[in-house]
Amino acid sequence: MAPVGATGERPGRFTMSPAEGGGFVRLDTETGRMALCHRRDGEWGCRDMAEPGRGLDDETNRLRADNKRLKAEIREMEEIMQGDKRHGATHGRSGPSSGPNSSSAAELKLPSEQDIENVFNYTQRMLRKFREKWKEMEADTKATPL
Repeated sequence: MAPVGATGERPGRFTMSPAEGGGFVRLDTETGRMALCHRRDGEWGCRDMAEPGRGLDDETNRLRADNKRLKAEIREMEEIMQGDKRHGATHGRSGPSSGPNSSSAAELKLPSEQDIENVFNYTQRMLRKFREKWKEMEADTKATPL
């Protein structure tokens, strides 16, 4: 085994504890990783011990990054909402130049009376056609015996 100074580690970084079967457990106090060390054929060797939480580090880091990104999005949306309140804008559908990345908030344009009248007229014509087709289907069904 190489002296501590030769490997570049600081003194006291590792702690050793006796293990069953004649070896010892080495704990890296900086990383928390553990290894099981045994003497074989006159030489010491250490093998990392499986740690149940080791695979969770990547997931924890990913979740931290997601959390940071989502908090930034919330902050940005809150700023947009505060800007809307200060400028008296109403919320509704956003236009092509608005959204979370736009600099100005979209204003809702209400339909005119003529627009509303056109919608009702269209709906009325559509319902009349539907009723006519329904009556035709009923007549065809009565005329054609099963």
